[in-house]
Amino acid sequence: MRKIKLLIMLSLALILAISGYKLVNVNADYSLPVVQKNYTSNPPHYIFSIGGEEKNKQESMGGLLKGPMAVTSSPEGKIYVADSGNALIRVFSADGGYLSTFGKGTLNYPLGISYINSKIYVADPNLMTVALFDEDGKELKPLFSKQRLTRSQGRLGEMIRPSGVQQGLDGKLYITDIANHCLVVYNPEGEFLRSIGGEGSGDGYFKYPNALWITGDGKIFVSDSNNRRIQIFDEQGQFIYKMNGSFGATGAFSLPRGITVSDEGIIILVDVFSHKVRAFDEAGFELWSFGGLGIDSEKFNFPNGVYLDSLKARLYVTDRENNRVQVFAFKNN
Repeated sequence: MRKIKLLIMLSLALILAISGYKLVNVNADYSLPVVQKNYTSNPPHYIFSIGGEEKNKQESMGGLLKGPMAVTSSPEGKIYVADSGNALIRVFSADGGYLSTFGKGTLNYPLGISYINSKIYVADPNLMTVALFDEDGKELKPLFSKQRLTRSQGRLGEMIRPSGVQQGLDGKLYITDIANHCLVVYNPEGEFLRSIGGEGSGDGYFKYPNALWITGDGKIFVSDSNNRRIQIFDEQGQFIYKMNGSFGATGAFSLPRGITVSDEGIIILVDVFSHKVRAFDEAGFELWSFGGLGIDSEKFNFPNGVYLDSLKARLYVTDRENNRVQVFAFKNN
């Protein structure tokens, strides 16, 4: 009997020791997935840039990019850039050739952009709305009026300042709100359903959430920028876990903004003040990073947005203060 008790005590001690060693803070009901090795496990290589300060690009692009904040692409390979400083969207071909411009006179400061079901959704915090266009740039009826959720008063008001928008597996729209420090959920017709979070530093709360990404299994990744962390939620909006970048060569996040996740679960984000693009597995281990402050290719000056085109195995990064978008390709491209 005494031997059995001793074995039980040793087993409990081993379990406690293992459970006490955590790389990320995880909801007790959630098990971290095993990430399989895939092409995004290694950094991409540079292929070309869109924009920059070269004067000879001004005519061919319809004007120079000015502080681009976000980028996305269509299944056909068109590249849509939120040319935030010029208050419009520029469209480029897959090889970087200029195609068109839209949103002039409609947008004020496009901060987030997503391609969803052949439509372009543009989050504009200054106009307190998400503008809607077809893929050719024709303006469609906005999803929302200026009636918005005022988090502090618990009623509708005019306080939302959207920074990012994504569609969930259920068709609902998830929008980060940097004014009310929350994630707001709407149905596809623009009807408010609920909000997640609020201002704070505890699990499930935010300080100026910016970009977000929803994976094929429904997990919601949010750049909780001023809390310097990434928070992950399930489809119901329940907190799962968080990561702060500590388990990597670069160290803790300085200011995470743009975020994208590969089909295999590799989390790729922009860390603004380190001027780097960084990649992690879902256990919080840093796999690779590149960048640093500079004007050369593969260097950045306050980058902000990032988008992974999984069909073409390309990574797009908005290099804000260098007024360009840098395009990278993974090895199997």
